[in-house]
Amino acid sequence: MESVSRALSAITNSSFHNCFPISATVMARFARDCLYKFSVLTKKLETTLGPDTAELGMRFGLHSGPVTAGVLRGEKARFQLFGDTMNTTARIESTGAKNKIHISQETADLLTGAGKGHWVRPREDKVVAKGKGELTTFWLELKGDAAKSSRSGSSEGSESLALDEAPAAATAPVSGGQEGTSQALPERYLRLVNWNAEILARMLKQVVARREAMHVKPDPTEKIRDIETEQLQSGSLVLEEVKEIIVLPKFKAGDAKSVIDPDKVKLGDAITSQLQAYLQAIAAMYRNNPFHNFEHASHVTMSVVKLLSRIVAPEIECSEAKVLHDHTYGITSDPLTQFAVILSALIHDVDHTGVPNSVLVQEQTSIAAVYKNKSVAEQNSVDIAWELLMQDCFQDLRGAIYATADEFKRFRQLVVNTVMATDIMDKELSAARKARWNAAFTESREDEEEDTSVNRKATIVIEHLIQASDVAHTMQHWHIYRKWNQRLFEEMYIAYKQGRTDKDPSTNWYEGEIGFFDFYIIPLAMKLRSCGVFGVSSDEYLNYAQQNRREWERKGQEIVAEMLESFAYSEQLKADENNTAVPPPGLPSVPEKKSGVANQA
Repeated sequence: MESVSRALSAITNSSFHNCFPISATVMARFARDCLYKFSVLTKKLETTLGPDTAELGMRFGLHSGPVTAGVLRGEKARFQLFGDTMNTTARIESTGAKNKIHISQETADLLTGAGKGHWVRPREDKVVAKGKGELTTFWLELKGDAAKSSRSGSSEGSESLALDEAPAAATAPVSGGQEGTSQALPERYLRLVNWNAEILARMLKQVVARREAMHVKPDPTEKIRDIETEQLQSGSLVLEEVKEIIVLPKFKAGDAKSVIDPDKVKLGDAITSQLQAYLQAIAAMYRNNPFHNFEHASHVTMSVVKLLSRIVAPEIECSEAKVLHDHTYGITSDPLTQFAVILSALIHDVDHTGVPNSVLVQEQTSIAAVYKNKSVAEQNSVDIAWELLMQDCFQDLRGAIYATADEFKRFRQLVVNTVMATDIMDKELSAARKARWNAAFTESREDEEEDTSVNRKATIVIEHLIQASDVAHTMQHWHIYRKWNQRLFEEMYIAYKQGRTDKDPSTNWYEGEIGFFDFYIIPLAMKLRSCGVFGVSSDEYLNYAQQNRREWERKGQEIVAEMLESFAYSEQLKADENNTAVPPPGLPSVPEKKSGVANQA
């Protein structure tokens, strides 16, 4: 019928009172079909729109009764419905739950009268609706063959199944590059792998296209293999490879004229299958942490892709490629740089243990000793992902990424610098990055060559790009920030309950987030803007950061209490599943079960 804000209203109508039960049945099936179609569509769109798309949901509210129809006068005149039935329906929808169909007593009675009482499950709590007081409501659950389509009352096969009858999560074997080794990935991770593979394959086509356009002659395979082996056997620490300046390709006058359409590049089945297998192996190497998991890595990757796509020269109305190259510090001119940064985002937390580096050092773990107690997790992630890529089964993929010794060295340097930039807690590294920023954008260096200055700025822009992407949830919509903030809290609270950290994170979480915004997030967003290459995205990130900071200051203390309660309740459920009602020592008291909505949350 119409849309009101983010809500859509629909109606089934009959002129005969004895047909109302049929109308209720049709509407129930229609809502079910909408929900199922929405679920299918968002899973498909996740591959093109990003890893959070499948988390979108719909909330339904159904109510039955008389309405008045008419057209209001005025600029926004339209045919619409009025009356108490519409108001009550709005309350039923707003008090429902994500991906559930919430129905009123009146609609439930009509369904029961139509012989569909088995579709209805009473909601355990009373709903308090504005202007209505307490309401008895129900959840709609269509199951089995009785759930026909809303279209003409006929069955539509698999697409008319109830949501809980949709195919179970698929799994697929994942090769880790070693024979006889496999691990199953959940369906959601497979969708994320597909999305990442699509992004990287598209960028890899640009790498190959540029190489062909520049008539780059590949080095002999033996030479490439020798430098790969030399790097693997060097014994140096990843941290020792970080450089202040990464040298990107110089601009050449013929570059703009020598262009090959990347869409016409064929990577070949070997390369695409190896890329898919590599990403599946990377996904399998991520641990099942609440925050530092493959979903987080994909979220960071999505932010990197967005920022790279926004590296433009908005104030330059000029077609000269040299001008654009200089304005964006050469980043837009080199697809290999962009590919390396995107891949780095995806691998930056591989094998993360769910605790900070300080804990690994304090526990005197063997991995901390290997990396001399510096940037332990980050160095480990680079080594694991790199050693996997160097396996023989990914030879064709490597050949597409780099074809010369210079490309190999640049790719390696970009991966190292980008991943190591995600360690924001090390004071020495932070001070060094601050000094690099000042040298690039604050201090006057008249004696420095132009190419060196451009490469210095490119290096520091890349570092800040990955840092902003690593905490992108703080600079996005409030509900995204809330989701990832809660996951990080849960991860740190688990570490505390396991005795791996001494401090209860809940005691300072509220104040800590405000400090994080004031002394890291907002200054970082301001740097994105001041470096002048990200266009409107820098303003978008800064605005969201400031809005989230204000919202957290207002609601943060209440949210911390809610997160503690949620954690305690989930632990109690786990204890009940293990036939023990005793929660872990020190857990807050578990609240009484209040409602189906609370359980879903």
